[in-house]
Amino acid sequence: MLQTIYLNKTFNQKIQKTMKHLIVAFALVMGISFSASAQNSSPKVIALLTKASWCPVCKANGPRFEKDIMPMVMENKDVKMVMNDLSDNNSKAMSKGMLEKAGIYKFAEKNPATGMLYFFKAKSKKLLSKVSLASTNEEIKEAYQTALKKG
Repeated sequence: MLQTIYLNKTFNQKIQKTMKHLIVAFALVMGISFSASAQNSSPKVIALLTKASWCPVCKANGPRFEKDIMPMVMENKDVKMVMNDLSDNNSKAMSKGMLEKAGIYKFAEKNPATGMLYFFKAKSKKLLSKVSLASTNEEIKEAYQTALKKG
């Protein structure tokens, strides 16, 4: 009886974990779809966020970034936000299409460091600035403002 309860508990935990992954994937797709429609079709700057669920820097700084920085970037019509999620093969495959569409797939492939934010000139794909998510909000905002001025 105890073994059955344990197996049911383990099975339920696996289902919960799978559901969590599905919800996160759905939210990511919906967020990207919304951001793509809300943002300008001809941006001046492309912001690339490289992240992963297993990344210590992302785990430690992701909530702060999402709360304090992401809204500023997403609301600017001159900036297109692209995410490269390196968590697993499924998230990598989902990211690849967006990266190719933005014209920065080769860069992302050669620069797989997670917990980084890169800013590119949209037309030339020239790297304008980069910053770690571990940086302070002020440092991230400075990199963002520098990219906007150069873009």
